[in-house]
Amino acid sequence: MFAELQDVKMYYEEEGSGEPVILIAGVGANHRFWKGMVPLLKGYRAITLDNRGVGETEYNGEVEVDIMADDVIHLMDHLHIYKAHIVGWSMGSLIAQSLALRYPQRLQTLTLVSSYQFRPHRSAYFMYQVTSAAARGECTMDVVNIVLNSFCFPESKFDALAKKDMVMPVPKHPEKASEVLKQMVSMNNFDSTDRTKDITTPTLVVHGALDIMVEPLKGRAVGNSIPGCRYMEVPGEGHTIAPELYIDALKSLLSEHKMQN
Repeated sequence: MFAELQDVKMYYEEEGSGEPVILIAGVGANHRFWKGMVPLLKGYRAITLDNRGVGETEYNGEVEVDIMADDVIHLMDHLHIYKAHIVGWSMGSLIAQSLALRYPQRLQTLTLVSSYQFRPHRSAYFMYQVTSAAARGECTMDVVNIVLNSFCFPESKFDALAKKDMVMPVPKHPEKASEVLKQMVSMNNFDSTDRTKDITTPTLVVHGALDIMVEPLKGRAVGNSIPGCRYMEVPGEGHTIAPELYIDALKSLLSEHKMQN
């Protein structure tokens, strides 16, 4: 479905009924990133979307974290949703932070997965360089995707593949390198180090114990800075965490902070 918003024709999908849960994906990822999470949210109205720069969303103007957060608010307005539970992964967690800091009255709960306050320099360097190469036509986004997956999953995933003499199946990357690059620059421009302490929304921070894209200490820093935050570190997981490993913690947060009728 499409929503005609300010400067954006946003593609989104929704499934189920109940309190709204808006799921925001990371850099270069579209709404399909959450295909494993949506079925686990039975009893809730799960809403996924394509941020500007990816998927089927069309836009005019800039790509910045705060602007993408504004897009989410405009989508909520379009859907007549005043308050929602917000879940963000990686770049999506930065958008979620922006929402919590700038629109606290619109959030019921906040869940930040694989999050941080400012971009780790190593990750920023290699992601920018490989995506820039793709934007110049020196490689494809499929190659970029292979590189990113190498940093998103723990060693155990590759051990299993090596024993079977297999490579990790990587779907073709449908996005334009120049657009993904804009998202990456927006991440580099984001820094909430001095601001996460001001988040008042009930918050859950989830991080993979073996994340090499964003070290766990970055996630702990986010969790430690937010008053009353719950921090969950998932053993054996990397930057991309299987949703079934933290769905119970997420549902616990949602059930403890139900919306008033």
